[in-house]
Amino acid sequence: MQNCIAGMQMDWISLLQAQQADFLQRIKKPKTYDLSLLDSQVKGCHSEIMAFWGDSLAKIQELSHQQAEILAKNPPPIPPEYPEPPDWVIPYPKHFQQQAEDYLLREQIVEQVMAERLGKIVKKLPQDTIQNMVLDDEGNLRGESKFTYCLADSPKHSVLVYAADGESFNGIKKDKIRWTVTQDELRQHQVLIFLCLFYPSNGKLGYEKHAVIAGFLPSNQLEFSETKSYVTPSSLLYAGGLSWYLESLTAKKTTKKDILPTIEEQAIAESIQIVSSDHPQKEIIGDWEFWQTLKGHTRGIYCLDFASRCHNGNVTPILASGSRGETKLWDLSKGELIDTLSEAPWIASGLVDDVNSISFSPDGHTLISVGADSTVKIWHVGAPELIDILHKHNGVVRCTAFTPDGRMVATGGDDRKVLFWDLMQRQVAIALSLDDTAAHALALSPDGKTLVTGSYRKIKVWKTAQLSECSTLQEIEPLHSLTGHSHIVRSLTISIDGQWLISGSWDQTIKIWHLETGRLIRTLKGHTDRVYAIALSPDEQIIASGSADKTIKLWHFNTGELLGTFTGHSNIVTALAFTTSGDMLVSASLDKTIKIWQRS
Repeated sequence: MQNCIAGMQMDWISLLQAQQADFLQRIKKPKTYDLSLLDSQVKGCHSEIMAFWGDSLAKIQELSHQQAEILAKNPPPIPPEYPEPPDWVIPYPKHFQQQAEDYLLREQIVEQVMAERLGKIVKKLPQDTIQNMVLDDEGNLRGESKFTYCLADSPKHSVLVYAADGESFNGIKKDKIRWTVTQDELRQHQVLIFLCLFYPSNGKLGYEKHAVIAGFLPSNQLEFSETKSYVTPSSLLYAGGLSWYLESLTAKKTTKKDILPTIEEQAIAESIQIVSSDHPQKEIIGDWEFWQTLKGHTRGIYCLDFASRCHNGNVTPILASGSRGETKLWDLSKGELIDTLSEAPWIASGLVDDVNSISFSPDGHTLISVGADSTVKIWHVGAPELIDILHKHNGVVRCTAFTPDGRMVATGGDDRKVLFWDLMQRQVAIALSLDDTAAHALALSPDGKTLVTGSYRKIKVWKTAQLSECSTLQEIEPLHSLTGHSHIVRSLTISIDGQWLISGSWDQTIKIWHLETGRLIRTLKGHTDRVYAIALSPDEQIIASGSADKTIKLWHFNTGELLGTFTGHSNIVTALAFTTSGDMLVSASLDKTIKIWQRS
């Protein structure tokens, strides 16, 4: 019998199949007894394995024992082939009690896995314990149990959880684990979730039992003609997309969170405050004026990048802006929209991709976008069209940057990895582990010799020559680990000569560092809320910063003095970019607009 996944035209299914293949490859690595190969402790990321040990395991074992004792006082009829003396001397009620205890422990573990991984998205439906135990003709508990859940916000959506007990890593490795699915189950349930419960073992934590979410399937994507069929790990979709998919099934309630991105923001008149004409730095800052607002995004804008693209001898200043579900390309010389790079398949399926970061190649012909769906997308700017989707991250991807030669792009995110992709081979050439923290920002020096990552309260600096041998994921001691910020480091930029690093943080400050020594030079204070974006002018005289206080501030690089403040956005200023000449500063906001500020 063969299982057939239907609807392969749906790109989100292809995405989750690719991630499932990556998950199975990780299991097949050597030393799979080391469970850290599967474990992920990053909030918001899928963690495939869950361990039960110590007091928590003892507690559910005791609870199962007590409940089994009660059930055994009124056991079901003796099975037809239950062994009789002298071959078997254990009374059936006592044997049934042990089977019930094993089943109840299984049920408790499944319940805790579902609560831990899916929280309040689902709720368990009551089932008759004895009827659901499913004993064979000799009275032994079968290795597979099924438990019914539903979506908490939409009870009409039924979820069936399959738990295969007494399994092992080899069963997953060799694709030998099988869950039985019937036609009735396809009709009665909308989502099927598949769990493996391993044999108990003695590990580092003592007596342990482990559970793995092997994957899931929407029931309408599974087709077979027989009354039942068997599903194996390789035919499943990656469980990291499970909560995403379940939420997409629920009719969304109108909440403040849902309303905020779509309501019309109250307009704020643009205003510019610059130091007076007799100020010592007036010649450096000059005079600025507001030029234009670019409208077209229907959701808040998260990121910007600028490039000068040469075509048929003409140089066009191109701006890219990333939002939920799309990236827009703009001609800055005209202030006009060129095209929209749509993520429509993810929107249609409910797997909406927030485009968190975008990066132009040095020649301006290629654009990289990364976001919430854990992928890296390569776009051709001239066409424009999607060239490829790269899968290796296991969580939200938050930042990206090209190497100066344009041959590789670096990406980082919640899975605590920085990956350097060879764009010719379309595969990971360098894999760097950040060990203890997600990457919220990264920057490469103009000569490509220095990599900097920004995380929660930490900035790490590496010489890229250190990383050249990291074809597999490795932890390498950074050149510097800079501490000074007290919150997430959201934005980074490096000076042209590679000597200076500027960092912006949710602690409301901007800091300037000397990269070679790791010394903090100065801290810029003036914002009254989180700093989301920084940009350095081409002449390296001015630092621009954007904040959740809805303002843009201009600072003198050499002295740290505040020289100007721009207002006009009605929500968080999330991204900033100077044009090549430095005569224009472009800002983007969650108010769905892009504003262009021009030196007059």
